[in-house]
Amino acid sequence: MTMGGSTHFSVFLLVAIILLCSSSKTVNATCYASEKQALMDFKKDLEDPYGRLLSWIHDVDCCKWEGVVCSNRSGRVIQLHLQRHDPEIADFGGGEILPLSGKISHSLQNLTHLRYLDLSLNDFSGIPIPSFFGSLRSLRYLNLSGAGFQGMVPYQLGNLSSLRTLSIGGNPSDLQVDNLQWLVGLSNLEHLDMSRMNLSTASNWLEVITRLKAHCPELIHLNNLISLNLQGNHLNGPIPSTVGNCTQLEHLSLNDNALSGSIPSNLGKLSSLVHLDVAGNKLTGTLPESLWQLPKLEVLYIADNLIEGVVSESYLDNLTTLTYFDASGNSLTLKVSASWTPRAQFVTLGLGSWKLGPQFPIWIRSQKILQYLNLSFAGISDTIPPWLFNSSLDTVYLSHNQIHGGISHILCEVKNENQVLQYLDLRENSLSGEIPDCWMNYPFMYHINLNSNNFTGSIPRSLFHLEYLDYLGLGNNSLTGPITFDFVNHE
Repeated sequence: MTMGGSTHFSVFLLVAIILLCSSSKTVNATCYASEKQALMDFKKDLEDPYGRLLSWIHDVDCCKWEGVVCSNRSGRVIQLHLQRHDPEIADFGGGEILPLSGKISHSLQNLTHLRYLDLSLNDFSGIPIPSFFGSLRSLRYLNLSGAGFQGMVPYQLGNLSSLRTLSIGGNPSDLQVDNLQWLVGLSNLEHLDMSRMNLSTASNWLEVITRLKAHCPELIHLNNLISLNLQGNHLNGPIPSTVGNCTQLEHLSLNDNALSGSIPSNLGKLSSLVHLDVAGNKLTGTLPESLWQLPKLEVLYIADNLIEGVVSESYLDNLTTLTYFDASGNSLTLKVSASWTPRAQFVTLGLGSWKLGPQFPIWIRSQKILQYLNLSFAGISDTIPPWLFNSSLDTVYLSHNQIHGGISHILCEVKNENQVLQYLDLRENSLSGEIPDCWMNYPFMYHINLNSNNFTGSIPRSLFHLEYLDYLGLGNNSLTGPITFDFVNHE
């Protein structure tokens, strides 16, 4: 009896597994005739010089067309991947992939199940973003960045309540927005990129951003707004403190605007923040202490503002994950002990215009992965330490200090066999001695500025054999001897 019951149970289990597997089996459905026709009409209005849509013919199932993705079950068109790949990258044939252009047919409205639409980096020659895009209610992803659209962004995009990613910025972009109220309807938004757009006439941008206080709690129950990019939009006024209520934000870019006032301390609530960029504004005041309490912050760009005050080693040591830090172009002072070793390892470190001197900051020697260093206008009255170029540095700004001594022994006696230095700016110092003749140790160098120092002697020939060199500044020194132009042939 027990054996029979076990047998019956095994048979039942086997049947259940078969039924389960058969019910989840992928169905290779063909596309709907009406949607195929919609895509064919869409193609008619496009110019395709590269032939990217050659597979779009009636004799082929549209689910097999390049750039078209259908649902395996229903055959409905759910994705269109028609972006142009990075124009700076050539295809394998050695030619550039040309963009799609022309007009956007209203026939796309018939793709009622479309979830994903990417037309980025094409060239639609100044036509406006079609307002009918607002009727594609199933869209979750819409990327129109850098595609040549111009004019006002249609408020109908606010109807796309399922949208999670909206990217309509990019560079260059001639798009304008005179009212941002429609953003409130995008309750599922996670990523918003409106960079390099003209928002100067959007007088209510502050009001709409402030309304995040009401909507961010709502977003926690739909999906979270985790990325907000409003760089280069001609925005003015203060940064609204209510941005701090969007506690799930990971990426916030407000750089290259005309924002004023101080950085709100409320940003310290953004415990998930990884990337913060407010560089290139008119921000004033001191840096709030709460800024140094962000546990996940990896990127902090606050360069080229009017910020002042003192930054202590304890502040920087709180940000153990900080990797990219550029606060150049402000009136800040770094206050650290002589024996301080930062807890963070920087790739980018921009402290230009800070009060750092008179000694060269020796704690930089602890940085093992540093690539970009800016210590210009830093009040340094010292020699360059011999260990500086035994590192992974590729960009060095030390201009407008009172740095003295020679550089031949520093540059010519480096022990780094994998030297990657590319950009060196030592102008406006008090460096002396001869210009070193070991530049072939730096094969990737493309910018050398030694202007306005006290260098003597002749111009070394090795400078003219750097294959990638496109700028050489030697003016306002005491160089002697004939000038010969013995450049290597850079074909």
